[in-house]
Amino acid sequence: MIFYKYHGAGNDFILIDSLPDIIEEKDIGGLTRRLCKRHFGIGADGLILVKKSRIADVRMRIFNPDGNEAEMCGNGIRCLAKHVYDRDIIKKTRMTVETAAGIKKVETTVRGGKVIYARVDMGRPLFAGKDIPARVSGHVMNHLIDVGEDGEVEISAVNTGVPHAVIFVDDVENIDVIKIWRSIRYNELFPMGTNVNFVERIDRNVFKIRTYERGVEDETLACGTGICAAGAVLSASEKGEKACLKDPLEFRAKGGVVFVELRDGRIYMNGPAEFVFEGVV
Repeated sequence: MIFYKYHGAGNDFILIDSLPDIIEEKDIGGLTRRLCKRHFGIGADGLILVKKSRIADVRMRIFNPDGNEAEMCGNGIRCLAKHVYDRDIIKKTRMTVETAAGIKKVETTVRGGKVIYARVDMGRPLFAGKDIPARVSGHVMNHLIDVGEDGEVEISAVNTGVPHAVIFVDDVENIDVIKIWRSIRYNELFPMGTNVNFVERIDRNVFKIRTYERGVEDETLACGTGICAAGAVLSASEKGEKACLKDPLEFRAKGGVVFVELRDGRIYMNGPAEFVFEGVV
């Protein structure tokens, strides 16, 4: 089976063309766990299957390294857009992608016949507890969660394709993010679990961000939906008062830079997509 390796700002994926289906449904979870293992497999933050769609140009299925399917992946959808364009599967610079979180519109930037950047209309962020989902009525803004001996941390939650908790900190490099993340990702507040993002402002519209995802045991070098979640929380809370929300917000993750624009209640994400290598497994 031929596979392709891509990354978006360091968030890396194994991508397999599944046109038509070449993997049985019952085998996807086990295959994902085996292939995504660092050191023992190919190694990746997730597995993407490229599928046919009846309602969009192409369909994306994305699986976390633990074998569970995710609804959406911001960096992954940019990598998929690059793959289908560069490989002449969908030769359009503007395309629609069917995901478990709905149809997403993607506009690509092409140089030398290859996609280098992709801008994704991520839709409207969902703040209601029932939509995240979270076991609260109303919105989850500035909500205190007990993280054990370290006391309480203040989180805000939003769904930008998948559930995200956002925590603003003074110094993102010098806090025990792993301990806090493990206390929150499967907290009883979140029946489906949540990704956890730590955000530090370093300039008016510039932020550092670190993300830990459900189903992933290591830090993700960049998370597109997490970056969008941070932008959404900034736009909906007093945390965004110092930012100029008419201009793009720059988020510096460990693996690279991704930009977020907020327009008429919608989130637009713009970031890189890079091909790494291909092989046979």
